[in-house]
Amino acid sequence: MRAAGAMIYVLKGREFKMLLCIDFSGEKAKITTTKKIKGELSLVKSLEINTSDLGEYLESNSKQIKEIRVSGPLENTFHKTFILPDMKSNMLKGAVENEVIKEFGNDYLFEQLDLGEMTVSGAKPNRRIMTAGIERKALEQLSDTFADSKIKPNIFTTHPAALQVLLEKLGLSDDKPQGFVEIAHPRSRIVVFKGKEIQLTRELPLAEKEKDPESSALAKDIYRTLLFYGESYPNQKVTRLVISGNSCTTEIVENLRQKAGVEIILFSPETIIKDIEDNSQIHPGCLGLALLDPGSFHFGFVPFSVQEKKKFTKMVTLLSSAFFGILLIVVLVIFRFSLNLKDLDAYQGGIKGEIKMKEDRMKELSLELVSHSIETSQPHWSEILLELAAAVPTGISLESMTMRKSKKGWRGELYGAAKGPDEITSLVLVEGIQDNFNQSPLFTQVKVTEKKLEGKRITFKITYQLKG
Repeated sequence: MRAAGAMIYVLKGREFKMLLCIDFSGEKAKITTTKKIKGELSLVKSLEINTSDLGEYLESNSKQIKEIRVSGPLENTFHKTFILPDMKSNMLKGAVENEVIKEFGNDYLFEQLDLGEMTVSGAKPNRRIMTAGIERKALEQLSDTFADSKIKPNIFTTHPAALQVLLEKLGLSDDKPQGFVEIAHPRSRIVVFKGKEIQLTRELPLAEKEKDPESSALAKDIYRTLLFYGESYPNQKVTRLVISGNSCTTEIVENLRQKAGVEIILFSPETIIKDIEDNSQIHPGCLGLALLDPGSFHFGFVPFSVQEKKKFTKMVTLLSSAFFGILLIVVLVIFRFSLNLKDLDAYQGGIKGEIKMKEDRMKELSLELVSHSIETSQPHWSEILLELAAAVPTGISLESMTMRKSKKGWRGELYGAAKGPDEITSLVLVEGIQDNFNQSPLFTQVKVTEKKLEGKRITFKITYQLKG
């Protein structure tokens, strides 16, 4: 079952449960198993197998596997940073979703990471949002690969997201653009990072040694990729390349040094993982999966089928809890009616006396309550309308406004629509009227409870309470 030429490393000693990491970015499934010993990550196995043999591998090793993590192929993923106006988190999330759908369609499951503000001189600061997505169909196909496995993956992510974790753990992640190159037959890969941003991903063909003895074609492809990056991101330049892969040769490294003119660093994972005999056989994507912290990792995906199973399990748990709760109530009711009837009559007599006292008190207060209700039966409409005129910005049209009296005072609902040149501006207008209401001396407890995107137009509902 093992691919020809694949290396297997075994850590001698007692048997233990392992972390299994699988990278599907190449022609074959790359597999790395690791174990933490005294807080340090140790390599157990590293190999490549055909995808068709994966089921047999999982079945034969299921007793040793504690956890599975997976990264998918490059062709079914995207990585993009969006620049959006600063707004409240719930509105920002909706704005990012709109941008993703416009750019890539509605067939992707994606996650996002707020990279912070990007200040522009003399303008309101914008926010940089990093997104990573995977095609829903491709994610379901990955999940189906493990349908017969006793252990299911707890993390699905993209190959570049796993590499980003690896660079951070190696201490190579900074704010200067840098590339990570994996050289392998028949396809090599280059991913360009800038801090936490994944800015460019590309697969490159690698010619056979006989057809390209000096490996100049691959060096040229990488150089052209760096030029394309410079055109896509003006005033930025890749300053460093990290090179890895079992097909990496001295000729390729020297060609890159000459053509690209950047710092070349050979992939060296010895500082973060033990028991390595040959660096060229370590799969960087798998190592990134092994090093990530699930609690702080931002780009983990859950297949829709898995989400549905979790919902069903949760529903069964809730129904079971509800059943036992109802059963407990029935028992308590039966116990309550088994009390001594004389004590029950005495208790009811006490209640009747208390009700009589309250009725007498209500008669005494009736005139006072009627007078007070007349004075407070209407809100101060003139003040409300003047304040409303000042709070509604240009671009907002109001459709209706209602008021009703509650125990805590006058509560109102405001329906309207925001129409800007695009949906982002319309979202900002809705946020603006909410801020104006919050700053008003007449309104409190202001909330936008409904929003609906209709093209560039956004309809909304605001609830509020009058002060005083």
